[in-house]
Amino acid sequence: MSPVLIIKEVEYAIRIIEELNREAPLSAARLSDRQDIPSPFIYRILKKLESGGIVEIKRGAKGGYRLKVQCSHLTLYDVICAFENTFLVIECMKSGYDCENIKDIDCCMHKEFARVQSLLKTEFKRNSLEKLLEKRP
Repeated sequence: MSPVLIIKEVEYAIRIIEELNREAPLSAARLSDRQDIPSPFIYRILKKLESGGIVEIKRGAKGGYRLKVQCSHLTLYDVICAFENTFLVIECMKSGYDCENIKDIDCCMHKEFARVQSLLKTEFKRNSLEKLLEKRP
């Protein structure tokens, strides 16, 4: 099995954001039903989106989740960053990582991974979610 750069939670998060962009506030149960996201995942994803400053919750009878940031100000990069370490191309890109394989020499592979990660970061920041969601059929 090959490694995954973007975890399934990020895909679910984008679907949640899309739903909240259409209608809010919505309960976690309603979001789970509408987007067919298993309930064990929905609360964990919403918590990460809340911690990342992307959604907020209003308690009470007419409460629920809503976007804290408009889709015009959100990018895929913002969503990815709400999920710890999912943007890393390889583990050695993690801040403070102590490489067991290479000590005190310049690693050409690290430089290449850093270049690729920088390109990906730029591309993930290129368009707002609003623009991307407009393109969906």
